Amino acid sequence: MVVMEFEACAKELARAANPTPAVTSATRALRRFRAEQLSEIHAVVESGAYFVDGYRSPTAWLADVTREGFGQCKGTLRLAERIVHMPLIQASFGNGTLSETALRLLTDSWAAHIADVFERDEAMLLRWATSLPAADLRLLLDTWRMHADPDDEAATAADQFDARSLHLSKMLDGVGQLDGTLDPEGYALVHEAIRALSQRGEDEPRTAAQRRADALVQTAKMAIESFEPIPGQKRRKPTVIATSANDDLCESTGGGGLDTGGGRSIVPISTVRRMACDCEIHRYISDPVGHIIDFGRKRRIVSDVQFDLLMIRDHRCRWPGCGVPAAGCDAHHATHWLDGGETKPDNLILLCWYHHHLLHDQHWSIEPLGAGYFTLQMPDGRRRDLRPPLIGAAMPAPPPS
Repeated sequence: MVVMEFEACAKELARAANPTPAVTSATRALRRFRAEQLSEIHAVVESGAYFVDGYRSPTAWLADVTREGFGQCKGTLRLAERIVHMPLIQASFGNGTLSETALRLLTDSWAAHIADVFERDEAMLLRWATSLPAADLRLLLDTWRMHADPDDEAATAADQFDARSLHLSKMLDGVGQLDGTLDPEGYALVHEAIRALSQRGEDEPRTAAQRRADALVQTAKMAIESFEPIPGQKRRKPTVIATSANDDLCESTGGGGLDTGGGRSIVPISTVRRMACDCEIHRYISDPVGHIIDFGRKRRIVSDVQFDLLMIRDHRCRWPGCGVPAAGCDAHHATHWLDGGETKPDNLILLCWYHHHLLHDQHWSIEPLGAGYFTLQMPDGRRRDLRPPLIGAAMPAPPPS
């Protein structure tokens, strides 16, 4: 009895010390059982035996027998139908060598009208499937399909492009929801733009989802600012108009409105003040019922030349760890122009949409020191000096004493 317990203990210790063989063995066994299941399912479907018990479809029969969801059952039926046309691949999966992920990719690449091409290349495809990671195998199979069936791939690409859509829904509280579908090329472009603008910064408090949302807004802001009408079309440049009472704007009280071509929203006054940091200003006076009786000339708070100088000095958002390029930033007045701050480089600093929002709404502040140096004041009282980035190989001047 003691010897048997000692041997069992030794086996458990060996398993704990090197668990890989046990996991590999169990994985291969699961694949063998799965291959047997696919074979049995195919036999039932081919015979039509599920009709005898009153099932309307193979999916309904399999869902009832296995208690799996309809989506899972449809995928299993697809595997069972197609694997029988791939003898080498079926054998490899049956002996536990081929993964089910690779099998799914292979069966997705098979079609009846290119069955002869698949049969010709099956050995090569199997070598790829048993030696490459799933991501690499997917790319190779996509390339193989382009050569095996170029007409179908072109039609698929056209269908994917035609299926593109984007829905924007405004909720009762002004919050917006987006839902959309993009073709592969469109998705790749949008994904890369959002990835580039949503990198995790130093001491980053935002979640990945929040960073992606901010990156989408930043992309829209950059597009609006660089928008040029299509020649021959009379189309107004996209504009967001913020309005508020002068007393509210100066005293940071109350709220304001945001107007676009698509509607109007009411926002806190801090939002209007943030937008007023770097914008074009119109003074207008209205009567008590809202009729405009005077509309002054438009003037820009930060001129294009001043913004160009800030781009040369700052390169990008000056917030620690942020990489949003200068073209996607606002010129923030460290001391707001409404509070007497001057529109001069020593009082201006480039900030991306998110960090500009953070400063105005979350009790952060920036104090100008001169020569492009600033001090970042955190809500908890901590301070951090912001040194201007290097310009070429030259070192920036020391901060003013």
